[in-house]
Amino acid sequence: MLHRSIPPITVMVCAFVISTANAQAQSNSKGRDSSVVVGVIKSVDSSGSKLSVLQDGEHLRTLHLNSESKVWFIGVPDTDEQKPAAGLGVKATCNKDGRVKTIGLTPPVGKPAMLGEKRLTMTVRELFRSVDRDTSHSVSYVEFSRHIYHSPKHSPDSFRKADSNSDGVLDSSEFAEALGKVSWWKLSRRTPDEWFRQADNNEDEKLDLKEFAMICTSGNHIENIFKRSDDNNDGSLTQQEITAYIRSVTHGKQRKKTTRKPKRDKQ
Repeated sequence: MLHRSIPPITVMVCAFVISTANAQAQSNSKGRDSSVVVGVIKSVDSSGSKLSVLQDGEHLRTLHLNSESKVWFIGVPDTDEQKPAAGLGVKATCNKDGRVKTIGLTPPVGKPAMLGEKRLTMTVRELFRSVDRDTSHSVSYVEFSRHIYHSPKHSPDSFRKADSNSDGVLDSSEFAEALGKVSWWKLSRRTPDEWFRQADNNEDEKLDLKEFAMICTSGNHIENIFKRSDDNNDGSLTQQEITAYIRSVTHGKQRKKTTRKPKRDKQ
């Protein structure tokens, strides 16, 4: 994995025929003018500094690399060719004119294939062995993204930070560190009742937003998640509501808040 500022470089445009472009392009960045671009490279010009990126599976964005751009090749060992190429995943920050400030380039991941509910009771060592599909005694970016945590927007940064020696893969200790920051893994280490009792500091049998933050690790999204989990709209979460939230994370199912119909006055 490479972290450097790069000048315009000569690049042979490589065309990868992949069926997973749409999956890789999904992101939480909004609009064709967003300062955060998450998607897939569709083409690279002959200089290697102008990239056409499919964002959100529908918007084509033109990004420009320059000598001030910070570029990371994430999950791409130094021994491999490290050049922008069609098919690579992109997580970039840029100006409105498309000038790149930072960019992470990742190998195509393909369709996620999570390990199912059995993963919730596995140890770190068992997960490592299960995810290490090529028996290399390490976990690649593709293996981690496909089987443990798939997020084109967040996976590049989390993997890059966990890869402390920048060799493009995770050894067993790096894997354990990365796994510890994955929500489903963290929440599966205790029962929902145990999480509730630990977070209920004032022992009033309900959790406010501050107490909920001890369980939810979604940062800036925590308030919205709290509101979605509050089924009865009373401004607090019951043990039943916490159990439902935790299960939605550990079992990968999104909860939809139901809208209650207003009661009609009796005639």
